Amino acid sequence: MAKRDAYFDNAKLFLMILVVFGHLFQPFIEAKGIYSDLYYFIFTFHMPAFILISGYFAKGKPKPLKKLVKKLLLPYIFFQLIYSAYYTLIGLQESFSFSITTPQWSLWFLLSLFCWNCMLYLCQRFSTKQVLIGSIIVALVVGYIPFFGRFLAVQRTLTFFPYFMVGYALPASWMAKIKAAPKKLWAIGVFAGIFVLINANEWINKYWVFGSKPYEDYLNHPLLGGPQRMIFFVLGLAGITAFFMLVPKGQYFFSKWGKNTLTVYLLHGFLVKGLRALGVDDMEMGNWGVVLLFAFSILLTAALSNEHFCQLLERGKRRILRPVLN
Repeated sequence: MAKRDAYFDNAKLFLMILVVFGHLFQPFIEAKGIYSDLYYFIFTFHMPAFILISGYFAKGKPKPLKKLVKKLLLPYIFFQLIYSAYYTLIGLQESFSFSITTPQWSLWFLLSLFCWNCMLYLCQRFSTKQVLIGSIIVALVVGYIPFFGRFLAVQRTLTFFPYFMVGYALPASWMAKIKAAPKKLWAIGVFAGIFVLINANEWINKYWVFGSKPYEDYLNHPLLGGPQRMIFFVLGLAGITAFFMLVPKGQYFFSKWGKNTLTVYLLHGFLVKGLRALGVDDMEMGNWGVVLLFAFSILLTAALSNEHFCQLLERGKRRILRPVLN
């Protein structure tokens, strides 16, 4: 078994902390303009970075379809069922309803990751460069198609596929140069520039960065959707590069938590949605509250990525899915 790279584990851990924080923070972003700016800034690069890393480690021959079904599609169906029951239990939906075609909240990522890996079979028929260019064109065009929305996460899958392909096409030598780049101030400057651009755009809303709806659903001038999406794609790549330049390369006590980020991603929603069901949306959030919320996000991520907890969860999942897996 190849030795794990602490750098990527560190990167995934920090990105996961941002994901958890973003989801906990979302109900409060309308309280102050600076809060919504911070929220959109994080969403500009954190999921694109996760997707790019996924593509980077998908290099080589596409994974067998059977393996992808076991690793991604079956867990998607399992958690879709569990979240549907949970939402009914805590009162977020009036009655139990289960749909495979409309992902519950964050579960779109599992479905999209399955599709992205399947789409790598295109690289056996076309060059990687051709698939990358094609993915960008499709990502810009799909926003003009009104019926591509949350159904099977088609809109998000095609919108974010270019990041997956950039990771897939990214040479290891380029990543080594980014990791070794000593210009931390340059990275901070890029982040500052992205934040300023977001702050200066008073029309931005969450769907600019979610990529989950067609342009006509969230833009006053849908024809400008393609150029807008291209701008955010470039900003996302700039943010990802800056983030990678700031990630520590060494092995630390927290590095091991980075290998369990998918577990955190799948489970933190139970707490986030539970808190919303309790009415935390009505609370006032001051600046110190944001700091405490970020600290709580770190603690929650650390707790859910604990090795013993993950092993217990994996054993439970195998028992439940054993009839299907076998």
